[in-house]
Amino acid sequence: MKKIYLLSLLIIGACCTGSICAQTALPDTLLFVFKLHGQTRKYEMSFREKNDTLRIDWRILRNLHWQKGSYLMAPASQEAGNTLCFLQPVDKENRLLGINETAYMLSRQAYKELKTTGAFHYNQTVYKKGNKKGEALGCPLIYCIDQTEGAEIWILDNESLPLIWKMQNNPLNVNWQVEHPSATYKDPIEVVVHRGANHLAPENTVASAYAALEHGATWIELDVRKSKDGVLYNLHDETLDRTTNGQGALADMNSDEVDKLDAGSWFGKEYAGTRIPRISEMLDSLYGKANVFFDVKRGTPVKDLVRLVRLKGFATNSFFWFADEGMLKEFVRLAPEMKIKVNAGDIARLQYWMTVCRPSYVEINPEQITPEFKAFCKANGIRIMAAILNANEKAYRTAIEKEPDLVNLDQPELFQKVLAE
Repeated sequence: MKKIYLLSLLIIGACCTGSICAQTALPDTLLFVFKLHGQTRKYEMSFREKNDTLRIDWRILRNLHWQKGSYLMAPASQEAGNTLCFLQPVDKENRLLGINETAYMLSRQAYKELKTTGAFHYNQTVYKKGNKKGEALGCPLIYCIDQTEGAEIWILDNESLPLIWKMQNNPLNVNWQVEHPSATYKDPIEVVVHRGANHLAPENTVASAYAALEHGATWIELDVRKSKDGVLYNLHDETLDRTTNGQGALADMNSDEVDKLDAGSWFGKEYAGTRIPRISEMLDSLYGKANVFFDVKRGTPVKDLVRLVRLKGFATNSFFWFADEGMLKEFVRLAPEMKIKVNAGDIARLQYWMTVCRPSYVEINPEQITPEFKAFCKANGIRIMAAILNANEKAYRTAIEKEPDLVNLDQPELFQKVLAE
């Protein structure tokens, strides 16, 4: 029996949502753009199946001469291959791949594993489905990341031909992307947690930060306050009364006394003995795991905070907010390279802050995010963070519809559930 995968004749099958894509005809050839050890090469490729063997014909124009060749994949490779072939094409060579090899696509077995479990095994590692989004030729692209070395791939959600549409950060420095006008890529909404996952663990503790990371957060907010002897702590309120067994202002107590307080029993007996974390402890706990949003409270010694952030390696994966404009101006002088978040409900207010500093982020209520506001932010390289504190599922859905870059919230576990819908 003869089947032809001349791509113009191939009809895309089932997509990841379980629905059937519209009958979208694929092009005769696809343009694969490779980044190979710093060089860019463009290959035209077509896919045909004959006598159950899949043939990938390629060609590239080099030095005014067309070089061409092919890869051949036997039925066993198409069905159960578990290794990608990264060998460069050789002119005039028709290369028969090994029984476990595939080229520029997954085997059907790996594709089914991905669809049923959210992960698959290839090249002696595990690729796990992530939350980045994409689409090509009218169907979703499934984003996956190598759990060992961080290589990222986008797979065309097509059971008949699960092409690897894009690969980047490959440790072998062999990366590619199919160029086609139908392809779009969309970064996921980044989740910033306000005081950590404070419905799951005591707020502003290592436990609440780790709980947030388990539910999809990528940013942890730290509320920065200083003790009487100048030690920086992660505490939201000015006073200790609400979230510890202490009383009075943190600024009136020395660190040796603060370190003895219980900041967990009020939330639950299983957290008895939890301490108010120092900022240095929080940064050590989050290093390599999360980005940090610093909410810098009045009275915090800005110079000391900047020094600590640099020492702990968070200068590039953090941003800062100051309620006190004078402290903001001091920060701009001390750390011009670090990122700043401002609050603004409209373009005019944002323009004011742009005269004071160079904002990298702006926090705004979802209802105030207009097309004009988004366009202004995009033109000025400012990322939008929707503030949805103390919110419910309806508010989360509203925020998602506005498509901000980030959300600032209290319940990452609930937001994760809404996103999954």
